[in-house]
Amino acid sequence: MHSRYLLPGLFITLLTQIAWGKEYEPLNYFGISFLQLSESKNGPDFRPDGMLFRLGFMGGEHFGLELQTALTQTGGDFELRNATGMYLHAALPHQRLTLFTLAGMARVDLKNAGNSETSENFSFGFGIRWRATKTTDIGMEWMNYGERPTYKADSLNIGFVKHF
Repeated sequence: MHSRYLLPGLFITLLTQIAWGKEYEPLNYFGISFLQLSESKNGPDFRPDGMLFRLGFMGGEHFGLELQTALTQTGGDFELRNATGMYLHAALPHQRLTLFTLAGMARVDLKNAGNSETSENFSFGFGIRWRATKTTDIGMEWMNYGERPTYKADSLNIGFVKHF
């Protein structure tokens, strides 16, 4: 799927959920997470630390749209400068726990041995959130931001989400 069709497709999915869904309480959210990236495919090992910022728009309990941007603090010959993504968010809530998965497109900016590369990749992930208070969740997720012959960029994110 070409990335220019992703936003209209996600928007139509969100509108369909709103139109066909039962009455619901909006569960839009923003959040920040600690980001631990790893690269492990035929390239140099790196473990830059960074922050992940997210903004989510839910059309009900089960489906929504999430925007993410990750900024990293790196050094050395291989640097993952940032990753930005737009995802379809699918959730399965059960009492205070919510299992979820994300699938969409990510843009990854990196530097490898002095050469800069920007790529758009299919990106996906999954995670779990625990409802700590009525408006705050604590969560953990794993994300894959993209793969190339020389690298595989994925991360483990731990942080919180604030509902509004």
